[in-house]
This record gives sequence, C-alpha cells and structure tokens, in this order.
Amino acid sequence: MKKIFLASAFALATLTANIAAAQAETIVVRTDNRMEHRRDMHRMPQKHCVTKKTVRWHHGKKIVTEKRICR
Repeated sequence: MKKIFLASAFALATLTANIAAAQAETIVVRTDNRMEHRRDMHRMPQKHCVTKKTVRWHHGKKIVTEKRICR
C-alpha cells in the first residue's frame, strides 16, 4: 500500500513538472558549457589574517600594540 501511494505521488510530481516546463515562453540553449573566462582564476588566494592585540605597561602607562598576523 505504501509503495503504491509513493509511486502515485512521484507520478503526480513529474506530471506537474512537465506541465510547468511546457508552458515556458522562452528557451535558452547554451553551447559553451558555461566555461567563460573567470577573473578569480588568476588571482592569488586570500590570506587568512587575524589582528592580535597586546597590552603592556611601561612606567605606569598602558601601551597597546596591534599586529596583523597572516597565515
């Protein structure tokens, strides 16, 4: 019983998908297999950078230094 119900549900789903595709007004056919020139193929990979903040005291004054650490 469960298999018959699932088969009928799949049949209705494919039927509605075919009807929606048949009512399309325009059709786009690509012949280049979407292999256009991409700019990011020639770039260096992005660096993973973290800003490290250190706090120290010198003669009663607070000194804060920030360093950028890239991997």
